[in-house]
Amino acid sequence: MHKKSLPDKKTGARIRRRGAAPKGSPASYQVGKLTDINKLLSKTASLARLGAAIPVQQSWADWLRKALVAELAGHIVSVVPKDAELVVFADSAAWATRLRYALVTLQSEIATRDSAISHTSVRVQRR
Repeated sequence: MHKKSLPDKKTGARIRRRGAAPKGSPASYQVGKLTDINKLLSKTASLARLGAAIPVQQSWADWLRKALVAELAGHIVSVVPKDAELVVFADSAAWATRLRYALVTLQSEIATRDSAISHTSVRVQRR
């Protein structure tokens, strides 16, 4: 038989709401006011930097996909230039190893595209 919980016990729902949600709580946000993602990216300086870096990363990824064999190009997740390093993300450890060997042969072409990049590294990132 079902036992009734006492009113002073902390069972069931932890927060019992009566009326509207308090101001500033996640439930108080209005659903109707949507903001464009570009406006959100431009509001904060750090987000604006991230938004500006996306086309550069995309151009490097497209360039590498064209320079590599089609079999390897399909396993590139993204490419990020960092200071003097070009970081290439592959979708598995096995393909990352093959990309490492392929990037050694492209090192001179990478240096001609951007002279600031002195070495490359390959990391694993799932899609």
